[in-house]
Amino acid sequence: MKRLILAFAAAALPFAASASPQLATDWGVKASGLYQETVGLIEAVDTAGETTIPADYETEIARFADAASRLGSWVDTNHGPSDLGCIFRGMAQEGEVQLDALYEARSPRQTRESLIRLATMFSDAEVIAVAAVHSSGHDVPASPASVVASCPVSGAAAHAALAD
Repeated sequence: MKRLILAFAAAALPFAASASPQLATDWGVKASGLYQETVGLIEAVDTAGETTIPADYETEIARFADAASRLGSWVDTNHGPSDLGCIFRGMAQEGEVQLDALYEARSPRQTRESLIRLATMFSDAEVIAVAAVHSSGHDVPASPASVVASCPVSGAAAHAALAD
């Protein structure tokens, strides 16, 4: 029932224009709706042996990944927990990877595997969104400048971390 209510709310809420606690809330609600849709697609693969992935579903995955990227930057800019920013960036990347996997899938098994990874990610995203909103309302210790985050924001930062 909770997922049904969240899925309905996701349809009614557009993504906010900028990264903020509201974007994190909207993103979590959207993740719930995408989870439900993904489960339906998995069931279609299981029942019919194949399914067509709707173009609007692919668009929503891309939007989800973009919002996750913006949320990662928002966490970093506001000196939030570095692991939270890393999780958002990882989800952004995983969304893109699985979008490519769906496009390139040559069998129902490959499609199903990608959908399962997406369903797991969307389920996790609901919890991560709550954590992001919660952390935005609390003072969190900023990482010292001398500490390199375990999940650098850019390739240059990753290279710098490896060079040290």
